Amino acid sequence: MPAVFRSRALTALAVLSFLAAPAAAEDATDTLRTLYRIALSADMCGFPMQKRQAEVLGKAMDKALVESGLDEDKAEALYAAVDTGLEAEGWDKVCSQKGDWARDYRAILAARTQ
Repeated sequence: MPAVFRSRALTALAVLSFLAAPAAAEDATDTLRTLYRIALSADMCGFPMQKRQAEVLGKAMDKALVESGLDEDKAEALYAAVDTGLEAEGWDKVCSQKGDWARDYRAILAARTQ
């Protein structure tokens, strides 16, 4: 490959990497938000979670936190926002064993911990 094309290809890759980084951080933040929602639901609703699942969930949270690039204060703010959002939905609705979130909870937990 001629040097000029190789240089352009490397420049294009650098630009694409730069553009992908915020998207990856956003994806990690969305993942972290979902994992926080699962953890809060397990705690507040008494939804079942096996010890192994809790360990896997904890590792997934740690990974998403690192990938999101959020500092401790922003991570705590995200957690608080998820908690506030669940409260706004109404814990009785969120915790309904036959509700939409209970089904989503079981599906997400199974998918993330297998």
